[in-house]
Amino acid sequence: MTRKRRAADRSPEPPATPSFGARAAAAAPDGGVDALCRRLGYTFRDPTLLERALTHASCKDADHPSNERLEFLGDAVLGLVVAHFLYSAFPDLEEGPLTRVRSAVVSAQSLTQLALELGLDRALRTGRGLRRDDLPPSVLANAVEAVIGAMFLDGGLPAARPFILWGLERALEDELVARSERNWKSLLQELTQQADRLTPTYEVVQETGPDHQKEFVIVVRVDGAERGRGSGASKKAAEQAAARDALEQLAAARRLRAAGEG
Repeated sequence: MTRKRRAADRSPEPPATPSFGARAAAAAPDGGVDALCRRLGYTFRDPTLLERALTHASCKDADHPSNERLEFLGDAVLGLVVAHFLYSAFPDLEEGPLTRVRSAVVSAQSLTQLALELGLDRALRTGRGLRRDDLPPSVLANAVEAVIGAMFLDGGLPAARPFILWGLERALEDELVARSERNWKSLLQELTQQADRLTPTYEVVQETGPDHQKEFVIVVRVDGAERGRGSGASKKAAEQAAARDALEQLAAARRLRAAGEG
Protein backbone atom coordinates (compact mmCIF):
# COMPACT_ATOMS: atom_id res chain seq x y z
CA MET A 1 0.00 0.00 0.00
CA THR A 2 2.78 2.45 0.93
CA ARG A 3 4.72 1.76 -2.24
CA LYS A 4 1.63 2.29 -4.41
CA ARG A 5 0.79 5.53 -2.65
CA ARG A 6 4.30 6.87 -3.20
CA ALA A 7 4.09 6.01 -6.89
CA ALA A 8 0.80 7.85 -7.24
CA ASP A 9 1.91 10.86 -5.21
CA ARG A 10 5.26 11.61 -6.75
CA SER A 11 5.46 14.75 -8.89
CA PRO A 12 5.04 14.19 -12.64
CA GLU A 13 8.28 14.34 -14.63
CA PRO A 14 8.59 15.41 -18.28
CA PRO A 15 8.97 12.35 -20.50
CA ALA A 16 12.53 11.65 -21.62
CA THR A 17 11.35 9.73 -24.69
CA PRO A 18 8.48 10.14 -27.14
CA SER A 19 6.68 7.23 -25.46
CA PHE A 20 3.90 9.50 -24.13
CA GLY A 21 3.11 10.80 -27.59
CA ALA A 22 2.99 7.28 -28.96
CA ARG A 23 0.72 6.06 -26.17
CA ALA A 24 -1.58 9.06 -26.43
CA ALA A 25 -1.82 8.75 -30.20
CA ALA A 26 -2.75 5.10 -29.82
CA ALA A 27 -5.35 6.00 -27.21
CA ALA A 28 -6.75 8.89 -29.25
CA PRO A 29 -7.17 7.62 -32.81
CA ASP A 30 -8.94 10.82 -33.83
CA GLY A 31 -5.64 12.67 -34.21
CA GLY A 32 -3.68 12.15 -31.01
CA VAL A 33 -2.88 14.30 -28.06
CA ASP A 34 -2.28 17.49 -30.08
CA ALA A 35 -5.78 17.37 -31.52
CA LEU A 36 -7.20 16.74 -28.06
CA CYS A 37 -5.32 19.75 -26.66
CA ARG A 38 -6.77 21.92 -29.43
CA ARG A 39 -10.25 20.77 -28.54
CA LEU A 40 -9.55 21.51 -24.89
CA GLY A 41 -8.26 24.95 -25.87
CA TYR A 42 -5.18 24.43 -23.74
CA THR A 43 -1.63 23.17 -24.29
CA PHE A 44 -0.08 21.41 -21.31
CA ARG A 45 3.37 22.47 -20.19
CA ASP A 46 3.64 19.10 -18.49
CA PRO A 47 1.98 16.56 -20.81
CA THR A 48 2.33 13.77 -18.27
CA LEU A 49 -0.54 15.41 -16.37
CA LEU A 50 -2.81 14.93 -19.37
CA GLU A 51 -1.57 11.37 -19.75
CA ARG A 52 -2.52 10.67 -16.14
CA ALA A 53 -5.92 12.30 -16.61
CA LEU A 54 -6.58 9.94 -19.51
CA THR A 55 -5.55 6.78 -17.62
CA HIS A 56 -8.50 4.87 -16.21
CA ALA A 57 -8.00 2.75 -13.11
CA SER A 58 -8.55 -0.38 -15.21
CA CYS A 59 -5.19 0.04 -16.93
CA LYS A 60 -3.00 1.71 -14.29
CA ASP A 61 0.37 0.30 -13.28
CA ALA A 62 3.29 1.33 -11.08
CA ASP A 63 4.60 3.77 -13.70
CA HIS A 64 1.22 5.09 -14.88
CA PRO A 65 -1.12 6.03 -11.99
CA SER A 66 -4.84 6.24 -12.65
CA ASN A 67 -6.77 9.48 -12.98
CA GLU A 68 -8.63 9.00 -9.69
CA ARG A 69 -6.61 11.55 -7.70
CA LEU A 70 -6.93 14.11 -10.49
CA GLU A 71 -10.65 13.39 -10.60
CA PHE A 72 -10.84 14.20 -6.87
CA LEU A 73 -9.02 17.50 -7.40
CA GLY A 74 -10.94 18.39 -10.55
CA ASP A 75 -14.27 17.86 -8.83
CA ALA A 76 -13.31 20.48 -6.23
CA VAL A 77 -12.03 22.95 -8.86
CA LEU A 78 -15.19 22.46 -10.93
CA GLY A 79 -17.38 23.15 -7.92
CA LEU A 80 -15.43 26.28 -7.00
CA VAL A 81 -15.51 27.79 -10.49
CA VAL A 82 -19.21 27.13 -11.03
CA ALA A 83 -20.11 28.32 -7.52
CA HIS A 84 -18.18 31.56 -8.05
CA PHE A 85 -19.89 32.09 -11.39
CA LEU A 86 -23.38 31.48 -10.01
CA TYR A 87 -22.69 33.70 -6.99
CA SER A 88 -21.87 36.56 -9.35
CA ALA A 89 -24.50 35.85 -12.02
CA PHE A 90 -27.45 35.36 -9.64
CA PRO A 91 -27.05 37.96 -6.87
CA ASP A 92 -30.63 37.49 -5.65
CA LEU A 93 -30.50 33.71 -5.17
CA GLU A 94 -30.13 32.31 -1.68
CA GLU A 95 -27.94 29.33 -0.76
CA GLY A 96 -30.55 26.62 -1.38
CA PRO A 97 -31.47 27.66 -4.94
CA LEU A 98 -27.80 28.31 -5.76
CA THR A 99 -26.93 24.79 -4.63
CA ARG A 100 -29.70 23.30 -6.79
CA VAL A 101 -28.58 25.25 -9.85
CA ARG A 102 -24.96 24.21 -9.30
CA SER A 103 -25.98 20.56 -9.02
CA ALA A 104 -27.89 20.79 -12.30
CA VAL A 105 -25.03 22.49 -14.13
CA VAL A 106 -22.32 20.05 -12.98
CA SER A 107 -24.53 16.97 -13.32
CA ALA A 108 -23.17 13.70 -14.69
CA GLN A 109 -25.29 14.28 -17.78
CA SER A 110 -23.66 17.67 -18.49
CA LEU A 111 -20.16 16.33 -17.93
CA THR A 112 -20.81 13.23 -20.05
CA GLN A 113 -22.04 15.38 -22.92
CA LEU A 114 -18.93 17.54 -22.64
CA ALA A 115 -16.72 14.45 -22.63
CA LEU A 116 -18.33 13.22 -25.85
CA GLU A 117 -17.98 16.63 -27.51
CA LEU A 118 -14.28 16.65 -26.62
CA GLY A 119 -13.74 13.09 -27.78
CA LEU A 120 -12.60 11.85 -24.40
CA ASP A 121 -14.36 8.57 -25.11
CA ARG A 122 -11.79 8.01 -27.86
CA ALA A 123 -8.83 9.36 -25.87
CA LEU A 124 -9.30 7.60 -22.54
CA ARG A 125 -6.92 4.71 -21.89
CA THR A 126 -8.86 1.77 -20.49
CA GLY A 127 -8.14 -1.84 -19.63
CA ARG A 128 -10.09 -5.05 -19.60
CA GLY A 129 -13.78 -4.91 -18.85
CA LEU A 130 -14.36 -1.54 -20.54
CA ARG A 131 -15.20 -1.09 -24.21
CA ARG A 132 -14.18 2.22 -25.73
CA ASP A 133 -17.39 2.37 -27.80
CA ASP A 134 -19.62 1.77 -24.76
CA LEU A 135 -18.07 3.57 -21.80
CA PRO A 136 -20.38 4.21 -18.83
CA PRO A 137 -21.44 7.85 -18.38
CA SER A 138 -19.79 7.89 -14.95
CA VAL A 139 -16.41 7.01 -16.50
CA LEU A 140 -16.75 9.84 -19.03
CA ALA A 141 -17.87 12.37 -16.41
CA ASN A 142 -14.98 11.38 -14.16
CA ALA A 143 -12.57 11.82 -17.07
CA VAL A 144 -13.72 15.43 -17.51
CA GLU A 145 -13.07 16.10 -13.83
CA ALA A 146 -9.63 14.48 -14.13
CA VAL A 147 -8.78 16.72 -17.09
CA ILE A 148 -9.89 19.76 -15.07
CA GLY A 149 -7.64 18.65 -12.23
CA ALA A 150 -4.73 18.25 -14.64
CA MET A 151 -5.34 21.72 -16.10
CA PHE A 152 -5.43 23.22 -12.61
CA LEU A 153 -2.11 21.63 -11.64
CA ASP A 154 -0.53 22.72 -14.92
CA GLY A 155 -1.83 26.29 -15.16
CA GLY A 156 -3.95 27.09 -12.11
CA LEU A 157 -7.41 28.63 -12.25
CA PRO A 158 -6.58 30.78 -15.33
CA ALA A 159 -6.20 27.52 -17.27
CA ALA A 160 -9.16 25.64 -15.81
CA ARG A 161 -11.75 28.42 -15.55
CA PRO A 162 -12.29 29.15 -19.29
CA PHE A 163 -12.52 25.45 -20.09
CA ILE A 164 -15.13 24.91 -17.38
CA LEU A 165 -17.31 27.94 -18.10
CA TRP A 166 -17.37 27.66 -21.87
CA GLY A 167 -17.60 23.88 -21.71
CA LEU A 168 -20.70 24.09 -19.53
CA GLU A 169 -22.14 27.18 -21.22
CA ARG A 170 -25.07 25.24 -22.64
CA ALA A 171 -25.99 23.84 -19.22
CA LEU A 172 -25.70 27.32 -17.69
CA GLU A 173 -27.98 28.75 -20.37
CA ASP A 174 -30.50 25.93 -19.90
CA GLU A 175 -30.68 26.78 -16.20
CA LEU A 176 -31.22 30.44 -17.03
CA VAL A 177 -34.16 29.52 -19.26
CA ALA A 178 -35.56 27.03 -16.75
CA ARG A 179 -35.58 29.69 -14.04
CA SER A 180 -37.29 32.15 -16.41
CA GLU A 181 -34.68 34.75 -15.48
CA ARG A 182 -33.31 35.10 -19.02
CA ASN A 183 -30.74 37.72 -18.06
CA TRP A 184 -28.57 37.11 -21.10
CA LYS A 185 -26.51 40.24 -20.42
CA SER A 186 -25.53 38.95 -17.00
CA LEU A 187 -24.67 35.50 -18.35
CA LEU A 188 -22.59 36.92 -21.20
CA GLN A 189 -20.78 39.36 -18.93
CA GLU A 190 -19.94 36.76 -16.30
CA LEU A 191 -18.73 34.28 -18.91
CA THR A 192 -16.52 36.73 -20.79
CA GLN A 193 -15.18 38.39 -17.63
CA GLN A 194 -14.48 35.24 -15.64
CA ALA A 195 -13.37 33.05 -18.55
CA ASP A 196 -11.63 35.58 -20.80
CA ARG A 197 -11.13 38.69 -18.65
CA LEU A 198 -13.11 40.75 -21.19
CA THR A 199 -16.16 43.00 -20.71
CA PRO A 200 -18.89 43.30 -23.38
CA THR A 201 -19.90 46.75 -24.60
CA TYR A 202 -23.21 47.72 -26.22
CA GLU A 203 -23.94 50.31 -28.90
CA VAL A 204 -27.18 51.50 -30.50
CA VAL A 205 -26.64 51.29 -34.28
CA GLN A 206 -30.19 51.97 -35.44
CA GLU A 207 -33.27 53.69 -34.04
CA THR A 208 -36.53 53.76 -35.97
CA GLY A 209 -40.20 54.61 -35.47
CA PRO A 210 -42.06 57.40 -33.69
CA ASP A 211 -41.40 58.18 -30.04
CA HIS A 212 -44.31 56.06 -28.82
CA GLN A 213 -43.25 53.03 -30.90
CA LYS A 214 -39.48 53.02 -31.07
CA GLU A 215 -37.45 50.09 -32.36
CA PHE A 216 -33.79 49.83 -31.36
CA VAL A 217 -31.02 47.77 -32.93
CA ILE A 218 -28.00 47.21 -30.70
CA VAL A 219 -24.70 45.43 -31.27
CA VAL A 220 -22.56 43.94 -28.53
CA ARG A 221 -18.79 43.87 -28.87
CA VAL A 222 -16.25 41.76 -27.03
CA ASP A 223 -12.63 42.84 -27.28
CA GLY A 224 -13.64 45.34 -29.96
CA ALA A 225 -15.24 42.81 -32.31
CA GLU A 226 -18.98 42.60 -32.93
CA ARG A 227 -20.24 39.36 -31.39
CA GLY A 228 -23.99 39.79 -31.44
CA ARG A 229 -26.88 41.93 -32.64
CA GLY A 230 -30.43 42.32 -31.39
CA SER A 231 -33.52 44.49 -31.67
CA GLY A 232 -36.33 45.44 -29.35
CA ALA A 233 -38.91 48.01 -28.36
CA SER A 234 -36.54 49.32 -25.70
CA LYS A 235 -32.79 49.58 -25.37
CA LYS A 236 -32.90 47.09 -22.51
CA ALA A 237 -34.76 44.51 -24.59
CA ALA A 238 -32.44 45.05 -27.55
CA GLU A 239 -29.39 44.60 -25.34
CA GLN A 240 -30.76 41.32 -23.98
CA ALA A 241 -31.41 40.09 -27.53
CA ALA A 242 -27.90 41.10 -28.60
CA ALA A 243 -26.36 39.36 -25.60
CA ARG A 244 -28.22 36.13 -26.33
CA ASP A 245 -27.12 36.28 -29.97
CA ALA A 246 -23.53 36.77 -28.83
CA LEU A 247 -23.74 33.82 -26.44
CA GLU A 248 -25.04 31.57 -29.19
CA GLN A 249 -22.41 32.71 -31.68
CA LEU A 250 -19.47 32.48 -29.26
CA ALA A 251 -20.48 29.05 -27.98
CA ALA A 252 -21.18 27.77 -31.50
CA ALA A 253 -17.80 29.03 -32.72
CA ARG A 254 -16.00 27.22 -29.91
CA ARG A 255 -17.89 23.98 -30.59
CA LEU A 256 -17.23 24.32 -34.31
CA ARG A 257 -13.50 24.78 -33.71
CA ALA A 258 -13.48 21.77 -31.44
CA ALA A 259 -15.33 19.65 -34.01
CA GLY A 260 -13.07 20.82 -36.82
CA GLU A 261 -9.96 19.94 -34.83
CA GLY A 262 -11.35 16.53 -33.91
